[in-house]
Amino acid sequence: MKALTLAALIAAAPVASLADSLTLATPLSGGTVHAAGTDLSAYWVEDGDAAELVAYYSTGSGAAPQPLRMRLTEGDRVVFGMPGQSGATWSFAREAGAVTITGEALHSQLAMN
Repeated sequence: MKALTLAALIAAAPVASLADSLTLATPLSGGTVHAAGTDLSAYWVEDGDAAELVAYYSTGSGAAPQPLRMRLTEGDRVVFGMPGQSGATWSFAREAGAVTITGEALHSQLAMN
């Protein structure tokens, strides 16, 4: 009975999220997203009908931060991995006038017969 209770408590315990997300609602607002050992700091400015996103990402291993820039118009969404950084995918979207950035750690699944 104790083992069953322990299993139920473990199953109900909160678990760490595999994704970190940031929504930048206004131009020049900024923030940082963390995923799989990579930190990405970003802000955006208005450029006509698009958001010009400016970001820098780093693994914190002493290497210089790498720049990232992109234009996002309303409804745009892109997902990719950072060059030289394995272990996470990054999503950038523009919806309702805001820019949302999500870093999601990749995980492997083992299938056994």
